[in-house]
Formats: sequence, C-alpha cells, structure tokens
Amino acid sequence: MKELKPVKVGLIGAGTIGKGVVDLLLHNGKLITARTGVSISLEKVCDRDKNALDAVAASGVAVTSNADDILNSKDIDIVVELIGGINPAKDFILRAINNRKNVVTANKAVLSTFGKEVFLAAVTNNVSIGFEASVGGAIPIIRALKESFISNNFEVIYGILNGTTNFILSMMEEDHSFEKALQIAQKKGIAESNPELDLSGKDSAHKLSILALLGFGINISPEKIYTEGIQDIMPQDITYAKRWGYNIKLLAIAKNDDSGLELRVSPALMPAKHLLANVKGENNAIFVKGDFLEESLLYGKGAGQRPTATSVVGDIIDIAKRVAYIGRENIIPFDPIGNGGDKKLVNIDELMLPYYLRFSVIDKPGVLASVSAILAENDISIASMSQEERKRGQSVTVIMITHKAREGSLQKAIQNINSMDYVTSKTVVIRIED
Repeated sequence: MKELKPVKVGLIGAGTIGKGVVDLLLHNGKLITARTGVSISLEKVCDRDKNALDAVAASGVAVTSNADDILNSKDIDIVVELIGGINPAKDFILRAINNRKNVVTANKAVLSTFGKEVFLAAVTNNVSIGFEASVGGAIPIIRALKESFISNNFEVIYGILNGTTNFILSMMEEDHSFEKALQIAQKKGIAESNPELDLSGKDSAHKLSILALLGFGINISPEKIYTEGIQDIMPQDITYAKRWGYNIKLLAIAKNDDSGLELRVSPALMPAKHLLANVKGENNAIFVKGDFLEESLLYGKGAGQRPTATSVVGDIIDIAKRVAYIGRENIIPFDPIGNGGDKKLVNIDELMLPYYLRFSVIDKPGVLASVSAILAENDISIASMSQEERKRGQSVTVIMITHKAREGSLQKAIQNINSMDYVTSKTVVIRIED
C-alpha cells in the first residue's frame, strides 16, 4: 500500500463530545491507520473555555480560542463542528464549506432548520458533510439511509430518538415519579440541567426533520412537525397501559402512503411484545420499512460521550479515506434535497388511531354516561373502560381505550369534556400505535 499524506483535521468545540473525539483519535489512531491505510492528524482544537483547552493541550494537541485559526487554515482538510446550537455554529459550518473544507457535525439544530442551505453549499463547493452523530448517537441510521438503504422507497421510519425521555419513562416503569426519574437522569448526566428541549419532544422533532429529509426528500422545519412531550405522563399511566399489554414510549414517526407523509412526535402506547416497546434506559432504536428492504431495526446508545464520539470519528474516517485516495478536489458530495417532490403533509386532525384516555372526574351518577355520550356524538366508540376505585362525591380516575377514531373529532370531544364541571383536571390523551 502506497504511503498517503496525512489528512488534517481541525476541531471546533472541546466539550463533552469534542473531548471524546480527541481521546478516540489519539487512543486509536494507529488502529484507524492499520485498518484504513489513512493517517488522520488532529492539527488543532478550538474552544472558548480555557479549562477545556488545557485538558486537550495536556494531550499534546495544539489549541486555540479563535475559530478563524481553523476555518482559514489552508492545510486543514476536515473541520469538525461540535459546539451545538444555531449561532455561531451555522456560520462556522458554512464558512468552512465555502472555504472548500469538508465538514463533520453533530448539530441537529442547524441541519434540521437550515439543512437545505447547508447541503446546497456543500454541493456547490464540491465538499462532503458528515452528520451521523446528529441522530441516534452511535446508531448508524444516517449512513443506512443515505448508503445501505438508499435504493429503497421508504414506507415507515419511526423510533425512539431521545435517550433522556426514554430513561425517564423506564424509571417510571420502576415506580419512580416523573420528578424523581428526572432527578436520577440529571444526576447520571443523562438529562441536562434544563431538560425542556428533551421533555417537550423538540429534540426528537429536530432529529425527525433530518430523517424525513434523508428518507423522503422533504425539507421541513421542526417547528412544523406536530410535537408533544412526556410532561403529562404519570406512573399510573405506565401501570394502566401495562394492564392492557402496552408500554409507553416517546415516538418520532414518519409514515409515507398514498394520503401523504405523516410526521409527528408524541408519547404512544405500543404493544409490549413490540421490539421498540422493550428499548430501555437511554438507548435509542429506529425502525425502517422499505419496499425491498422490508423491515429493519437499528438499536444502540443514543447519547453519551464515547458512543457519540464514535459516530463523529466514523464520519471523519469516511471523509479522510476519500480525501486520501481520491483527492481533496474530487470529493463527490451527497445531495438529499428535492427527491420528495410535492409530497403532501398529513394534517394531524386527519389521523385515524385508537386512543388511551385518562379522565379525572367526580364520582357521581350520570358522569360516565355524560362522558360516553360526548364521545359518541363525535363518532368515538369505547373498546375498554376501567374505574380504579369508588369515592362517591370525590375525584376518581377513569381509563378508556377507544377504537380507531379521527384525531380532530377526538380533540373536539375532549375539549367539550374538559369544560364540564365534573372534570377535575385535564384529560390525558395518548395515541396507540398497534
């Protein structure tokens, strides 16, 4: 094998994931070269945090607090952006691309919101962009969709895309309250000090936006994806769901059929025997169905320093091989834009699904009849019902499982029910994915 020039890498962002990337490149650099024939040289690392830079410098790597030292360097072949957020990350990514540098990023916020602009810039400048770590941590879903499965028309892509919420729901299965489960997640470093992005479902919506772009060619802002979080889920919902043979998961769902493309993020009851229903802790899993692929499930760590660093370095290696063997000026960029045509997005109100409903109502004669009547008026039929205890004149919990119903009709019925004076708190509605 002929000797190849080292491929030079500049890293912007030396936080948790960035430090993991530094450690992996330094610790397994010889292994990478032995397996690929390519030597990867980590030329410089940038961060504003002096402590983070000191930790990297102790490893013998050159450091800087000025991103221009990396973005404007003529020697650097690959710029790795790991600072997160929109600004200044978007600017750094585009500047690197416009300087004809290949880019690796884990930035789901930038790609989900400005993916079209970023990919168009990469195509225009004939450079590659790697973003495996933006969805699913160590799960190679990006590579699967854009390479291994690229010949398929996809019918379904859905899964558990957020490790924090899955960990919390798993803890609630063990009889922890939502608040206690969140505290445990934060103590273990699985949840942020401000976990709103995860708990609200917004993090999953960002990731679903990227999967929709790759799988269906639809460039959609995550703000336009119907999104619910897990804040209203209580341990009793976990318990009741199990009695009917279900587990509760926060799902990101993309379904493609003749009626259009359905995109949404929300909690869902799944049959306990389903593989996704048994994904525990901070693990992620993504189910893909294609016309020739049929069905495939990808499973693994959805977050964490080492798993995510593995995906980042995987992208670095992939691009480095192309740079080393093909040449820096002969990279073939990847363009996912535009293959979705004028695909219609399905309105959430048009969904037809069964539902889990948890009512808190005053225990008195006629209440259940009134609730049932409102549901019937909106063409919603009840498949199963349970009242856990009798407390005449006090608030009690009533659980109902419906047959398939139209979402818009169900929401209208629930709005009417919630306005009644015998309802003591907001009704909890969870969709059922059979």
